[in-house]
Amino acid sequence: MNPRKLIAATALLLVLATGTACAAGLATHSLTVDGRERMYNVYIPAGYSSQQPLPAVIMLHGAGATGTGVIAETGWDRKADQQGFLAVFPDAVRADPSSPPGFLTNPQLWNDGSGRGQSFLGGVDDVRFLDLLIADLAKRYAIEDKAVFLTGFSNGASLAFRAAALLPDRFAAIAPVAGPCWPPAAPPGRRAPVPTLFIVGTADPFNPLSGGPITHSWGTFDQPPILAGLEAWAALNGCQGGLEPTAGRQGVRSLACAAFPLRVYLVEGLGHMWPGGTPQYPASYIGTDPGTMPATDVIWDFFAAVLAKKH
Repeated sequence: MNPRKLIAATALLLVLATGTACAAGLATHSLTVDGRERMYNVYIPAGYSSQQPLPAVIMLHGAGATGTGVIAETGWDRKADQQGFLAVFPDAVRADPSSPPGFLTNPQLWNDGSGRGQSFLGGVDDVRFLDLLIADLAKRYAIEDKAVFLTGFSNGASLAFRAAALLPDRFAAIAPVAGPCWPPAAPPGRRAPVPTLFIVGTADPFNPLSGGPITHSWGTFDQPPILAGLEAWAALNGCQGGLEPTAGRQGVRSLACAAFPLRVYLVEGLGHMWPGGTPQYPASYIGTDPGTMPATDVIWDFFAAVLAKKH
């Protein structure tokens, strides 16, 4: 076992046995879903105690990325230490699970409901994976009731929309970043709205606001208009009046719905990346970050506001 994982796992066992606080660290867990071994990583914040339930934030990586790789990209581990919550980083599936993941050679991809994934995704139910992950997480850690939040980037953002559509009671709020909403054909009927924050860049080469053809590492596709998907999401959550402009911040256009907490940030000049994070690919491929939106901070503030209303 990796020494860092061993230290984290040992610290976790002590916490579960004694209820005392432990040092921060990363632990890796697995569970079997539909015959597949699925992995997820948990960042345990400094001072965690099994006697004090914490909120949990699940972060879904983008296509071709990994659960551990997205930690450095987004800084959710540092935020977890600052604010006191568990940060969870699952891994998507890849065509060859016996080989290491590779962005081009063996990419990890979520089945986000778009029907655009590679053929091996046909039998993968990632919504069920997230449902079972939350149940497994609650057995291993002290999780605050009704305080599981979901965020994701790109392909992970699209899965966040889908999971919240099909499992609305599982998530206190969601915050997809730079991934379109693909509304399921048959979502649950009567449902409470899911508070939502969405962020996308106006210069995102893979998510043009008005839609149209895009080309990335796995092919060429016709992308739907981003705002059309968001309007569909708003309607699914009971927002009949649609999205209206609201006061934003410098370099950011803001839209919102009056019926429930739904806010959309359109970041001027932002490419396809986690705003305020550490870019993982060259600017020639994904564009640039103008530095006007620290996404991790903004998303946590949104989650914290939702949580405060529940208390």
